[in-house]
Amino acid sequence: MRSILNPLATAFFACTMGLAAGPGWAQFSSAKSVVTTNEVRAELLAHAPQGVAPGSEVWLGLRITHQSGWHTYWKNPGDSGLPTQLEWTLPPGAAAGDILWPLPKKLPVGPLVNYGFEGDLLLPVRLAVGPDFKLPLLGKNLDIRLKASWLVCQTVCFPQEGEFALTLPAHGSTALHGALFDAALAAQPKTLASNAGSRAEVADTTIRLSIAMLPAAWHGKTLEAFAETPELIAHAGAITQAWKGGVWSAELPLSPQRSAAPNVLPVLLTLAGQGYRIEPAVQGAWPKTTTPTGVSSALAAALRDNANAKPVAPPANPLSWAGALLGALLGGLILNLMPCVFPILAVKMAGFARHAGDRRWQRTGGVAYTLGVLVSMLLLGLALIGMRSAGQSLGWGFQLQEPWVVAALAMLFTLIGLNLAGLFQFGSVLPSSWASMQARHPAANAFLTGVLAVAVASPCSAPFMGASMGF
Repeated sequence: MRSILNPLATAFFACTMGLAAGPGWAQFSSAKSVVTTNEVRAELLAHAPQGVAPGSEVWLGLRITHQSGWHTYWKNPGDSGLPTQLEWTLPPGAAAGDILWPLPKKLPVGPLVNYGFEGDLLLPVRLAVGPDFKLPLLGKNLDIRLKASWLVCQTVCFPQEGEFALTLPAHGSTALHGALFDAALAAQPKTLASNAGSRAEVADTTIRLSIAMLPAAWHGKTLEAFAETPELIAHAGAITQAWKGGVWSAELPLSPQRSAAPNVLPVLLTLAGQGYRIEPAVQGAWPKTTTPTGVSSALAAALRDNANAKPVAPPANPLSWAGALLGALLGGLILNLMPCVFPILAVKMAGFARHAGDRRWQRTGGVAYTLGVLVSMLLLGLALIGMRSAGQSLGWGFQLQEPWVVAALAMLFTLIGLNLAGLFQFGSVLPSSWASMQARHPAANAFLTGVLAVAVASPCSAPFMGASMGF
């Protein structure tokens, strides 16, 4: 039997690696200024209209474009969630400030209320260029690195991260995204000129706010209030508010799992896309917290207990190396009977049967087949790691999540089955050059059979391979 496995294996593996080298892989191997996932597109931007020099105005920012229905979180995420975190690597003499958070919106999720962002978002950060900053020589550039992490949620949540790189010309202007930064800075909440007449008073299960000096256009309107301190307010609780002259007053319910007791309460008040921020001092004594039942309080208690505990030697692993090798061998035997492995073995055994009297070919074919398995396993693993680093949410055996890959495999094994049943011979339909190439390079055919085995059998291998790697 002349097998079509060599050309079809080549084509299939090329398509599989083409999937791995799709948009996610290309972005991972490029300048890394953009990271794209199925839920968001994140991009590192810069704005330096006067160039980079001590005292110049330089802005950096992470732009996050959410897919419809997805959101990320504010500095206080509310009842659940995590805020976006930025870790900068900057040249000496330069320092990044805090995120200038835009106005959040309330995001009800069942009985919970979270604070976050949807749509197009820019998180601007001021880059302070100190007097000790040394400009590079003419023609040199400034390399900026950012490691960002965010939690993106819809009905489910995915923690994601990305590593970004950006190069700024030291002696030139960078102003391509000036309009985005101008809009983001213009939409920043304003700080009230004075705290006079404003206060926050603790009253048992609530905290009472009284805010003066708000703009006259806001008087009599219903405002949204966002406390910046996490784990303090019951965000889904009812808020009562009223106006008395030009003073806005409200009662915010305290969280039963409250873990914070600040002396100053930063509050953001918003109305129709405008915001004001004020920091009234807290008056009165905070009530004592009950036995911690919140997630953060329970975690803090566990950490305290762990810190005070005496170190305990880890238990000895009851499984010896001999037992682990025996288990791995047993797992490999079972794996050979799985439906995504067994057809490949049948094709391979048919190849060995054709060379039953040629010991040298059998050894060469076995080695080539093993190399095909190992090399393709390595390449598939590297492709998966690269695509996950680029932000793709993929797991082992990702290629079989593509309908066209599954359809191609179904056609391939249907043809192989018909060939093995003797209904037709591939030698009569293949070009003579392909058949002669297979005859001249039998080791290559065995190698590609191993490649195809990995591409097809990778989902079935996960439970057995995971247990062995875990040991």
